[in-house]
Amino acid sequence: MKKSNLWAGLTEFVLGLAALAAALLWVEGPLGSLLCGLGGGLLGSGGNLVWKYWKWTRPQNAERYREKLEQEEIDLRDERKALLRSKAGQYAYQLGLAVCCLAAFLVALLGALGVMEHHLPLLYFLTAYLIFQYVAGLWIYRRLERKY
Repeated sequence: MKKSNLWAGLTEFVLGLAALAAALLWVEGPLGSLLCGLGGGLLGSGGNLVWKYWKWTRPQNAERYREKLEQEEIDLRDERKALLRSKAGQYAYQLGLAVCCLAAFLVALLGALGVMEHHLPLLYFLTAYLIFQYVAGLWIYRRLERKY
């Protein structure tokens, strides 16, 4: 594993600690909660990178790491899997586009009726939309992989 992965992980970890410290010590209000989330995310991803580096650079894992890299190389160059990834992305995009159009219509309708006055429901929807796009892409890819 590359040494740059370790440095990236350590950098993210330190930035996460700094964001959490800033949120807990100095910042109050909505910025504090934003910094807590950012700090937690950076701590988690940085810690994960450091752990992976530590795990895969140990001598007893060298053979397994070599096999893992070979399998990743095969998966990246496999034409069938590349086609399936492409189709999954295409279908997920089309499905997401249809959902986005329906949502735009519903938001416009709710706004015209005076039901939706605040922006939070729209924010919740956009978050759910991002999660939906990701899950739909994985589900479609796995279905296509079983089919072909």
